[in-house]
Amino acid sequence: MKERDVVAWSSLISAYALHGEARAALEVFKQMELAKVRPDDITFLGVLKACSHAGLADEALGYFDRMRINYKVEASADHYSCLVDALSRAGRLYEAYKVIKEITMKPTAKTWGALLGACRTYGEVELAEIAGRALFEIEPSNAANYVLLAKIYASVGRYEEAERMRMEMKERGVKVAPGSSWI
Repeated sequence: MKERDVVAWSSLISAYALHGEARAALEVFKQMELAKVRPDDITFLGVLKACSHAGLADEALGYFDRMRINYKVEASADHYSCLVDALSRAGRLYEAYKVIKEITMKPTAKTWGALLGACRTYGEVELAEIAGRALFEIEPSNAANYVLLAKIYASVGRYEEAERMRMEMKERGVKVAPGSSWI
């Protein structure tokens, strides 16, 4: 390929991001800008995923702002999910929650799920309850959300609330799918 277009650049960035090579993904993005190829929404998804998986919360915020301000790319639900994930993984849970509250569109299960997962890692029960309740509305039959919130309660010794989650699952008819393995 003689000249790379936005699809080629974005593919490289996304591939590096997918394989945990955040610095390489960001270096490719820098080269893309130097080559005067205008990034699009897919490009920025790759960049934000790279930042998220590498724990680069400040960089994610910077790229998110550049996307909207410099390149006039409208943020999608996936962009917001990546940003929330980056902040959440870095332990900046209340900042992630603030982003969710400021989203102009309805936050997705992926967005709330990123926050809930990090709440378990960091033992943040208050935000876990908020994220869990939002997820119960979006995905009322997804057992993983109930189980995760129950585990968060149990991890801080709130066994009655953990049991309440199990009872709520039973009342709503939510069942955990039995695990299976080909091994």
